[in-house]
Amino acid sequence: MYQVDDKPETIHLYVVREEAARPSVAPIILSLLVLSLLLTLSIAIPYTQPVTRLALRVPAVPLTIKRFTASVAIVPTGVRTYPATTAHGVLTITNGSIIAQIIPAGFTIQGVATDRAVYVPAGNADGYGKAIIPAHALMSGSAGNLPALAINAVIGSSVYIRNLSAFYGGQDAYSVKYVTEQNRQTATVQARSQLASEVIGLHYPCGEDRVESLRNMIVTWRCQFVTFRVPLYMHVSSARFVDKNVIVSVWFIAPVERIWVK
Repeated sequence: MYQVDDKPETIHLYVVREEAARPSVAPIILSLLVLSLLLTLSIAIPYTQPVTRLALRVPAVPLTIKRFTASVAIVPTGVRTYPATTAHGVLTITNGSIIAQIIPAGFTIQGVATDRAVYVPAGNADGYGKAIIPAHALMSGSAGNLPALAINAVIGSSVYIRNLSAFYGGQDAYSVKYVTEQNRQTATVQARSQLASEVIGLHYPCGEDRVESLRNMIVTWRCQFVTFRVPLYMHVSSARFVDKNVIVSVWFIAPVERIWVK
C-alpha cells in the first residue's frame, strides 16, 4: 500500500489574449462616397414644387386718360418750276422829218422789239411828230429790266427812239418746293411711330387728332389706360387687352392644402 503525500501541488495558469482581426476600411469608404453623391445631387437638383400655368380672362379696370403729342417737320419734295418772264415797257418815237414814218410790229433795236406797228407823223413848224409804242425785251429774265434811257437811238437823221421809263416785269426762271400729300403722310407716320414708343401699357385704342402747321405735322393721341387684378400668389408673364377684358398668362405654385385629422 502506497502512501500519498498530502502536500498540495501548485499549478500556474497563464491567460493570453488573442489579437483581434483588424476590420476592412473598404465598406466605410464606399459608404462615404455614396453619402457624398447623395449630398451633391440634393444640392445640384433641389426639389421644386410643380408649377401651374393658366390663361385668365379678367375684367379691365379703367384708369385716367392721358395725352401724348409728337411734332414732326414736313419735308417738302414737290417741285414747281416757273419759267422766266419777259420785261415790258414803252418806246417814245419822235420824227423830225417832213415825211411820216411807219414803224412795223417786231421792229428791233438795242435788245427790244415793238409789240405792234405804229404811225409816226411828220414834223412841222410846231415840233416833231411823236408816237408811243409798247415793246418788250428780247432777252427773258431780269436782264430785260432796262433802266430809263437805256435805249437812245437815231434812225437815219430824223427819227429818235428812246425809253423814257424803265422796262419792268422780267424775272429769271426759278423752282420752288411745295408740300405734297405724300409728304404729309410721311410726317404723320413718323409722328405715330414716336407716339407708339411713348405709349406703354394696356389701353383702349387711342383717339387721334392731327394739326398741320406751316412746316410741322402735330399728332396728338388720347389714350384710356386700364389695369387688372389677379391673386397675389400668381405671377404675370404676359397680358393683352381684348375688347373690355384682359387676357393674362400667369404661373404659380399651388398653395399647400392642409388636411386636419382628428
